Amino acid sequence: MWEELSCIMPSTRNDRVSQRLSGLGKQASRVRFDINRMLLALLLFTAAFTVGLLVKQQLDANKETTIIIGAGDAGGESFAIITAIEQLARKYAPNLHIIVAETGGSQANIDLLERDLIDAAAIQANVSLVPKVRLITQLYPDTYQLIARANAGVESVADLSGKTVALSGTSEAQRTAFLELIEHYGLRETDMRLIRMSEAGASWELDNGGVDAKFTIRAPGNSVLREQLRGRDVVFVPIDQADALRLNQSTIESGIIPRGSYQGSPPIPPTDLQTAVVPRILVSSTAVDDEIVETLTRLIYDHRRELTEAVPLLGFMTETDELLSARLPLHEGARAYYTRDDPGFLQENAEVLAFYLTIVAGMVSLLLRLNGRRQKARSDEYTRELLRIYNDAVDDAAPTLSDYRNRLMAVFADVVRDAEAGTLSSNGFDFLSFTWDEINDAVQEVIESKASGGRVRIAEATR
Repeated sequence: MWEELSCIMPSTRNDRVSQRLSGLGKQASRVRFDINRMLLALLLFTAAFTVGLLVKQQLDANKETTIIIGAGDAGGESFAIITAIEQLARKYAPNLHIIVAETGGSQANIDLLERDLIDAAAIQANVSLVPKVRLITQLYPDTYQLIARANAGVESVADLSGKTVALSGTSEAQRTAFLELIEHYGLRETDMRLIRMSEAGASWELDNGGVDAKFTIRAPGNSVLREQLRGRDVVFVPIDQADALRLNQSTIESGIIPRGSYQGSPPIPPTDLQTAVVPRILVSSTAVDDEIVETLTRLIYDHRRELTEAVPLLGFMTETDELLSARLPLHEGARAYYTRDDPGFLQENAEVLAFYLTIVAGMVSLLLRLNGRRQKARSDEYTRELLRIYNDAVDDAAPTLSDYRNRLMAVFADVVRDAEAGTLSSNGFDFLSFTWDEINDAVQEVIESKASGGRVRIAEATR
């Protein structure tokens, strides 16, 4: 009865061990299959994400947008420039619809921007800005122009005391600029008579003695002024302390009205005339999407030549690299266009990153190779241990099945533990599964053979 059980038990136990090893092999195969599925899922996700980005980009490219730009009065340079930009948009950016809005001037535009009633505006840089206003570009220089009747006795700003002065247009920013100008020369508003009237009305009153002088802020050679001053006996009064004015108004610069800007013969003015200059700028609001402002900025600069042909004054438009260091904060959409050619982090550090990637790839390859060798060495160690168990059974004069079964099971437990910990490769595990089964059967045969008086041969390690 005992002999029958001893013959059955090893076989039954061997079957359970084989099933356990086979189960571990299947588990490893499932792990490899799960990894492959994860990689496939990652690839599919990446492909779907890429397609989604392309679709979004296409939808964004086809999305229509309407913006309103405050352009000042209809007869001004700003209105002509914004109109030219709107015509460019029709031609080159059909999805960007621009509404050119006639407004009351720079300060009015700031108020409209603050209330989100317009999206962008052309303004003088010396107006009081609200926090949400951001710079897009600097269009051209506006100049302080003080024009007097030839017989009015006005040769400097200080001579305006007691005179009647017309302020052209309704711009509050222009009135503020004039009051700051006369204050610098020691005058106050009560020292003279100020009258607001249209540009044409001011020129007519000046010609007919209704006013002694007129003040306006316009670009040199303004076409409306040129027509109004043609043939009239007027003088341009120099403003020769622009640098001093800048101490209180950082946006003011020193400049000139070139000789003959309004008439060539006889030239008006007769010489290059010193004056104060304030930039005319295009601004937007932080509430306007960056992509919209970037599209508007690209439209202006990519077609600058065509724009300048329509409005020659835009030949003074500031270069993009200068705008990056402007005193006023740039709109992020405009900044995105101005820095479009700047290399990104990866481009700037491509060589360094390539060097490090090479090192990392080499280290990963080395570590994988070392790990493979370590796994092979571990598999070889288990193989030699199994062969030692077999040879010990051969050398043992009276081997018992229980002792050698326990030694084999101890090796089995170590193999299982290393397989689960990943210190054995899948190939090494499969090889040890086969080897353990063979050694287990061989040991049992040795013990049975010795019990019946047979002889067995010592095994040599070949792996």
